[in-house]
Amino acid sequence: MDKKDILNKARKEMSDEREEQVRLTSFRIGWLSVSAIMIVLIGLRAYFNESASDILMILMAQTAASSFYQYRLLEKNKGYLVAGILSTLAVLLSFATLLSNYGLY
Repeated sequence: MDKKDILNKARKEMSDEREEQVRLTSFRIGWLSVSAIMIVLIGLRAYFNESASDILMILMAQTAASSFYQYRLLEKNKGYLVAGILSTLAVLLSFATLLSNYGLY
């Protein structure tokens, strides 16, 4: 292929690599921001002796989903599988604590 063929092929493609990179970076920044705010809220709730199991459950669910997805694509790294399993365990324990706080469990 010569340069003109490559350029024409790139112009015909619907997806733009720059747009995909910007979208990916924006999602990362968004989740980092949300995670930071959740950690601050967990700290405030701990300071005032309130339960933070609901916020912890949301944070761990995001971590579990992200870890399992990364493990599926990068199977060589077993750390993602371990993180996913531990995060899922944390979600279940947080859910049990939340039910206990409401007197349902």
